[in-house]
Amino acid sequence: MLTRLLRACLLSLALGATGASLAVPLMEMRAEDLLPMTAEFKQSLHLNANQQTLWQQVDSRSRAVLRERQQRRIALQEKAKSLLANPDLELRELNALVDAESAASAQEDKQLREWWLSLNDALDDAQRRQVATLLGEQLLRVVPEARPGGERGGRGGEKGGERGGRGMGNHGRGGMGGPGGISIGG
Repeated sequence: MLTRLLRACLLSLALGATGASLAVPLMEMRAEDLLPMTAEFKQSLHLNANQQTLWQQVDSRSRAVLRERQQRRIALQEKAKSLLANPDLELRELNALVDAESAASAQEDKQLREWWLSLNDALDDAQRRQVATLLGEQLLRVVPEARPGGERGGRGGEKGGERGGRGMGNHGRGGMGGPGGISIGG
C-alpha cells in the first residue's frame, strides 16, 4: 500500500514537472503554468529591441506578482492552520480569508492578462500567429470532459476536472497561465 502511494506521488510529481507542456482547458490556464515556457518561446519569436524591452518588463512584473501571490498564499495557509487549531472557530472567518484571496488573485489575473495582451499588441502578425499557435496547441490536446469516465488528455488519466496538489480547490487559479501562472480564465 505504501509503495503504491509512493509511486503515485512520484508519478504526480513527474507529471507536474512537465505540466507546462500538457494541455489544459482555457479557463484553467494559469500564469504559473505558462510563465516557465516564456523564456524558450521568446527565442523563437525573434523579437526586435523594443519588443525585447517590453517583454522583459512584462515578464519581470509578472514574476513579481506571482512571487507575492505565492507568499500571500503561504501566509494564508499558516493563518488557516492557526485558526483551525481553535475548536471554537467560526468557519465564516476562514471563508472570508479565502474570498479575499480569490478576489486579490482575480484582480491580479486580470492585470497579468492585460500586460501580456499589451505585449501581444506590440508583436507583428507573424509573431502573433506563433503565440496563437502555442496557446492553440495547449487547448487542442484537451480531450472533452464529456468522454466516458470524464477523462481528459494531458494529465495521465485525470478525472473530470480534478487537479491534485493545487491547494484550496479552485480558488486562486489565475493569471496567464506553476505556483501562483498567467491565467486566461481565473
